[in-house]
Amino acid sequence: MIIPAKLRSIHSKSVMIRRDFLKTLAATSAVFVRGRAYSQEPERYDLLIRNGEVRDPGRGFRKRADLGVLNGTIAAIEEHIPAERGLDIIDASTLYVTPGLIDLHTHCFWGGSGIGIEADPVAARSGVTTWVDAGSFGFDQIDGFRRFAVRPAQARIFGYVYLYPSSRNPDIDPVKYVRGVMQRTGEAAVANRDIILGVKFQVGSNMNGKYSLPFLKIARELCDQFKLPLMAHISFAPPETPEVMELMRPGDVVTHCYNGHTLSIVDANGQIKPGVREARARGVLFDIGHGVGSFNFGAARKAMEAGFLPDTISTDIYSLNVNGPVYDLPTTMSKLLHLGMSFDDVLLRTTASPAKVIDRIRGLGSLSVGAPADIALLAIEEGQFQLVDSQKNTVMATQKIVSRLCICRGKRLVVPL
Repeated sequence: MIIPAKLRSIHSKSVMIRRDFLKTLAATSAVFVRGRAYSQEPERYDLLIRNGEVRDPGRGFRKRADLGVLNGTIAAIEEHIPAERGLDIIDASTLYVTPGLIDLHTHCFWGGSGIGIEADPVAARSGVTTWVDAGSFGFDQIDGFRRFAVRPAQARIFGYVYLYPSSRNPDIDPVKYVRGVMQRTGEAAVANRDIILGVKFQVGSNMNGKYSLPFLKIARELCDQFKLPLMAHISFAPPETPEVMELMRPGDVVTHCYNGHTLSIVDANGQIKPGVREARARGVLFDIGHGVGSFNFGAARKAMEAGFLPDTISTDIYSLNVNGPVYDLPTTMSKLLHLGMSFDDVLLRTTASPAKVIDRIRGLGSLSVGAPADIALLAIEEGQFQLVDSQKNTVMATQKIVSRLCICRGKRLVVPL
């Protein structure tokens, strides 16, 4: 049969179109297959910490493992992760890989008070990724605290607002003044809950004189009204310890618990004072808060021998003690280690336990997949180390905890230029 030229032309074009379609389909399929294979390749981690002893006492985890960090979070904890999967490789073969340390009592509002220090330079050498300023500012300074302390820092910073700002009127009745600013303090704390944890007040005759107990009662009223935790500094009586304990509620923090002064938790005979154990049973927390005058080896030994360990370990670090006797949180941890606490117990009280007090960031104080990549690389050095308490009493310790690297939000925390 003879096919007309016009039909032959149409048939030829049809064959060509079909052939081109099949070529295109084959090419597209190949690209899809290659793309799918590529998408299944393991993602590379921003940081890969290898061969370290991973310690997370908050969840009872201790194992030699590798840890991968991606986009500011912990992406993997595995027995072995190949080195090629990391963009920045850190060899931790002689180190403990722990959650970033949390210091629950500091004064890091530099420029906002006469004693504040900058967090980042100390954080970089100490492994402290989260700082809590304990009352360096009143309600009228919260905006400044946020702008000049919290926002610029590489470390995470929170704070307790002080019960009252300084008064410039010498004629005003002190109790009337503190009560008069109570509402504004509470409202400011609530309005800034993302960074403000509660209210701080210093109880002691050396801090607020004869007004300590009336002021503490106002603080109690404020915190009850606005549903805020209270952090109470204790130092010198009056008031007496039972009077203070009676006003503390679940979630409140008593700081300077191992001070050797008259407003303390342990008496001269080594007995825990009335009201202290009852407060703990109600859910009140007891914090170290070393400071320039508030940690005493003798008082600590007595309390520990009576079975009363701290809930959290903090420094109360500021300009007058950063060059001694406090120095940093690992140094304070070393003092508790010397007094008989285990490394895991000390670590628990500087990671998971204070993280529960902060209660703002899921996974803070933990090393688990999905948690913030706040990490400290610590070592325990062996040797002879002189440690000094707030009254210049010294001990010779055979171990000292030191930090080798601080990682916050998935990045190496470095000293600012």
